[in-house]
Amino acid sequence: MTGTATEGNTARIATELAATSSNEPWPGLLTFRESDRDHFRGRQAETDELRRVVLRERTTVFFGLSGLGKSSLLQAGLFPAVRPDNVFPVYVRFDFTPVAPDLAQQLRNAIIAQAARHGIEVPAATAGESLWEFFHRVPNIFWNRSNEPVTPLLVLDQFEELFTLGSANSAVVAATQLFLTQLADLVEGRVPSDVKIRVDANPAEAAAFAFARHQYKVLISIREDFLADLETLRARMPAIGFNRLRLRRMNGAAALMVVNQAPQLIDAPVAEHVVRFVGAGAENVPLAELEIEPALLSVVCRELNAKRAALGETRITADLLKGNQNKVIAEFYERSTADLPVLREFIEDHLLTASGYRDSVALENALATPNITNASIALAVERRLLRREDRGDVPRLELTHDLLVNVVKISRDGRRQQFALEQQRVAAVRAQDERAAEFVRLREVSEQQKHTLELQQQQVRKFRVALLISVVTGLAAIAAAGVAIRSQREAVLARQVADSARQSVQQSLRRVTQRLQEQTRVRDGALAVSALEQLATDQGADNAVNLLEDATLQSNVSVAVIAEVLDSIQGDPRKAMASALRAGLLRRMTVVRKIGAAPTRDREDAVNRRIAITGGTFAMGSPASSAEFTEKPQHTVTVAA
Repeated sequence: MTGTATEGNTARIATELAATSSNEPWPGLLTFRESDRDHFRGRQAETDELRRVVLRERTTVFFGLSGLGKSSLLQAGLFPAVRPDNVFPVYVRFDFTPVAPDLAQQLRNAIIAQAARHGIEVPAATAGESLWEFFHRVPNIFWNRSNEPVTPLLVLDQFEELFTLGSANSAVVAATQLFLTQLADLVEGRVPSDVKIRVDANPAEAAAFAFARHQYKVLISIREDFLADLETLRARMPAIGFNRLRLRRMNGAAALMVVNQAPQLIDAPVAEHVVRFVGAGAENVPLAELEIEPALLSVVCRELNAKRAALGETRITADLLKGNQNKVIAEFYERSTADLPVLREFIEDHLLTASGYRDSVALENALATPNITNASIALAVERRLLRREDRGDVPRLELTHDLLVNVVKISRDGRRQQFALEQQRVAAVRAQDERAAEFVRLREVSEQQKHTLELQQQQVRKFRVALLISVVTGLAAIAAAGVAIRSQREAVLARQVADSARQSVQQSLRRVTQRLQEQTRVRDGALAVSALEQLATDQGADNAVNLLEDATLQSNVSVAVIAEVLDSIQGDPRKAMASALRAGLLRRMTVVRKIGAAPTRDREDAVNRRIAITGGTFAMGSPASSAEFTEKPQHTVTVAA
């Protein structure tokens, strides 16, 4: 296991570059590193307690809510505190991006890399051996520069990611479970089942292991809201339930130590005002009773210091403290991304899982995105928005802190909702345009159909005129031929031609008269008169009336229906045509009914005056005692409705 970390599949290793300085003692959302220990204030009591807990037992569970500074306390507080105890802290945060990550190998690579940095001699590893085998082999001892044995402290930070990112797919789940099996054997000091089988088969192999020696420690750091998930592992590793320490919020007095560490930048009264602002406490509440989230305090102090520097001021004043806690985080995010819109969208889409957990992405993948450059990423890192961490030769990017998760998620969800609304609006406009285009198309089709119908009607009228002219011309020709040649045979032929033409005309007109008769039978005088007018236009009023069959003229109902409509027509030129048709109707009735001479209109109006009556039974005719009229004797008549 000596040498350098292998390429790829390497756990995230914290860099040793300091995140703080005397002019910027607050790292904002960045984690305090061991190199920042001089500016890590307000957590001495918690650091001492965690040191005692770690030294007491082989396995420790360190938990607390997000934003309380667990990672900072581990690196800037615990690590420098346990080194004098010959403890070698190894910080590990696993990478779940490979298809099937080898988490045990990532831990080994972290040991090698950090041992090289701190001058620790690491024993060689045997290919394929488990974590228990590596730490329990007889010669496997870690030595420092003073040639003293040291105890490795495996610090598994953000252990909750084994339950979130470690369940991404079946391959990652399998790799995670394989590591948990090895981890359980290690923390319990339990011989792995495959080693037991080998030793039982070959007892001489037992001499290679120190079964009772447990020269290592394991610290699991996990968010408090994932303790229930951790409890699911107690059947495999009961030790995780015994040696625990809960990190609580910082009180106001400790928080004041954090702010007051830079008296050259902020006065004591303003520092207390900042603490009360972060703790949202009234002025009369004692500082010791306030509860402060260290990450929020750090970002507020850093934002105030940035405003001070931007204004060219030498000290932070109370006037710079405006808004509320959430607004400070939101303003930090907005200010950090104001000139990086493409990177902002990339952050929201790739550095946060769908359910709202921090995720990471390879730097090379980020740079492969259009319009994302090294310069824009460097700006985001400098502004403490992003953190760059190296895993062997594969640098990765992630958000600096969980405090940003809610702000980033709100921004992402709002952007996506706005995009969805815009898509709906575009779809609605497109649908409206399509409906308008369809309406125009239908109107054009309608206009074309109307034009086609008018052309057809014109052709029909021309055909009628041509037919009438041809008939008349044919009849005249036949008559002239009959007179000219005075031949019986030719006269018969002429009559046949005339009859044929007449029959052709009459067939056409008969169809009209048939419709006329149908309308008179259903008492639709308007349509009947319309047919007569059509015939009269081509044949004249008398000829049109002559086409009515005798049966029609024998029916009082038919005649009355037609006459009533003719009498109702007003306005030229239809009134003149109606009068001509009515006169022709009277003359024709005179012939058909053998009345004799046709009565005059005045006489007809006086004698045959018509009135509208309802259906029913009534008396008709002249009473026997009347000498004035000569109608049929009085009799009963029933008229249908």
